[in-house]
Amino acid sequence: MKNKISQKIIAGLMLAVFMLSNTAMSVLAVAEKPALRDGGENTIKLKADISITQASDPVSLSLRDSDVKQVLRMFADKAGMNIIFDQSVTGTVTLDLVDVPLNSAFDLVLGIAGLSYVVDDNTLIVSAVGTEVSAAKQEITLIPVKYIDASVLAEFLNKNIFTMKKPGLSNSEIVTTNPMTNELLVFGTKNDVAIARKIVEKFDKKPLSASIKISHTTPEQMADLICNMLIPATSSGSGGGGKSTGGAAGIKGVMTGAANSGGGGSSSEVELGGGEVACQVSASSSGTLTSMPLQTLVISYFTQQGTIGVMGGSEDQLEMIREFIAENDKKQPQAYLELSIIELNEQGSKTLSNTWQYLSKHFSFNASAGTSGTNPYYPIFFSGSQYPHVPSADKVDEPDYTVHRYNGPQALTYAINYILESRKGRVVANPRILITNGQESVIDLTSDYVKTVTSQVVSESLTGAVQRDYEIGDDNGIKITITPFISPDGYVTLNITPEYATIASQVTTPNETDPTVTDIQATLLQRRNLELKNVRIKDGETLVIGGMIREEDQKTVQKIPILGDIPGIGMFFRTTVSSKTKEEMLIMITPKIIVDSDDAMRNENTL
Repeated sequence: MKNKISQKIIAGLMLAVFMLSNTAMSVLAVAEKPALRDGGENTIKLKADISITQASDPVSLSLRDSDVKQVLRMFADKAGMNIIFDQSVTGTVTLDLVDVPLNSAFDLVLGIAGLSYVVDDNTLIVSAVGTEVSAAKQEITLIPVKYIDASVLAEFLNKNIFTMKKPGLSNSEIVTTNPMTNELLVFGTKNDVAIARKIVEKFDKKPLSASIKISHTTPEQMADLICNMLIPATSSGSGGGGKSTGGAAGIKGVMTGAANSGGGGSSSEVELGGGEVACQVSASSSGTLTSMPLQTLVISYFTQQGTIGVMGGSEDQLEMIREFIAENDKKQPQAYLELSIIELNEQGSKTLSNTWQYLSKHFSFNASAGTSGTNPYYPIFFSGSQYPHVPSADKVDEPDYTVHRYNGPQALTYAINYILESRKGRVVANPRILITNGQESVIDLTSDYVKTVTSQVVSESLTGAVQRDYEIGDDNGIKITITPFISPDGYVTLNITPEYATIASQVTTPNETDPTVTDIQATLLQRRNLELKNVRIKDGETLVIGGMIREEDQKTVQKIPILGDIPGIGMFFRTTVSSKTKEEMLIMITPKIIVDSDDAMRNENTL
């Protein structure tokens, strides 16, 4: 009984001292108080709002090693509230406060002592941080969510706020969802609900949406530029996407096949109303905190409409994308390209042959590689000659050929054969194409041909039919690849790769089933290819690519031994065949830069 009386007397004395100190300091208070930095509208305090009184009068207090319970009891008496201490509340506090609002002073003492509180009607229930107070009323509060998934907000609240031992807030997962209505269900106190409402108000906003018209480039190309050049600059951390650049945000790979997908993950195609998603920025966890797993920015393109779609992100990101498109969606210069591809071929041969022949009844002699006489099909050797015999229907048993001695007079004949042959040809192709700056163009004038033929007997067939498989090639002819770079100063820089192939020869073998038929075993091509880089041509001038010449000379000499080597007269006992082949290909390129009316008017105004 005495202890209780003494405790009340001590509490009364402390309260009196507190009141006197508060009154004196309010008179001597300095008019100017230190300015506190404003957190701004983007700041959310992750703790309960202390509101134990509506009074705004400041208080001043100076204590040394005072029992924290007695200090908090003074604040409760000042606010006109009841107070209950959990058994976990212990410790002392030393403080000097000048002109501090009661709510702030109460909050400061709780923070220094590591305490939390719950308000139940008009009663403060104080406990150590992390201690669950069963006496606090648990209420179910429904908070509607309009635009985003409520489960995302619930996970964020449970992981980052209500399990982090924040003063005045619950220390367990107290938020769940109603999937049918996309609502948050908060099982907590008023402070818990207040924090949950602030988070919902901050993040549950209608995402930005914009459709930007693309005039000169293709929407797919522009979306690829944004995803590869611009969006990585907006990210601040490394994520799990294929194009991630760093921390809490990562970029998921381009979903258009190639492309590109930069990164190691597999890509898939997504169609949204005739468009395709190019890339998206999504959040991921960082350390012990859980990020908001929302698609913060999605870039899509609509080829048929010629637009870029932007969904989500901030106003600054949208403005940055608009500026990027305005700077890069420029009209690409074009040029009209005239090409003349000329192939010149020239073939010539010279033949000088000498033929000596002696005929008699006992001896015949032919001293040339050719043939002569009345029987050109069967050359005359020693005595005798051969004559063809055509069997008749009644003399089928007679031999086809008869052999008998030469019965004519003796004769010595000499024949000279001198032939000149010359052939010239020209193949001309004159394609004319429209080329665009930086875009590869291909002129393909090739034809198909049979590379190999494979024959086989079909064993399943009763008649032993022969099946032939043909391998077809498609590179016989001329193919030119051109990539232009058109500069504003009236020059066109070209990367040119001409490829020219012709059939040189074919290797054949007799067919195993039909000797009269030959199969192609291999086709040999003769190629003349070039690769030219950064060839600069002025508008309207002509570039001539020549010098691709192929020459072939052949000379064959046949002679009678000894006689053909005699100086002077040896030429009458020799046969000489000379041939020459020359082929040349010329490529003439003339670019003409196209200037439309808008560009012409702009240039006139500039001048």
